Amino acid sequence: GSSVSTKFLVHTYGKHVFTCKIVCEYKKKLICGIDIESGNPPDEPRNVSCIQHGTDGHPTCTWEKGRLTYINTTYAIQ
Repeated sequence: GSSVSTKFLVHTYGKHVFTCKIVCEYKKKLICGIDIESGNPPDEPRNVSCIQHGTDGHPTCTWEKGRLTYINTTYAIQ
């Protein structure tokens, strides 16, 4: 029947886990939580290079990703 709120600053990159617990009869009980991933947005890829051997070969591509993002980042070439 009551609510609690808080604010917190994330000062470092990476994954952070925050939980909310209550104490009931000398035991802690998890009631909620959140996972937060903090990092940099990805840079635009530079120096993209692709090579394909033969007309039926699969292309192989390389590129410079730029700065470290600190979060899972997926690149797609179209």
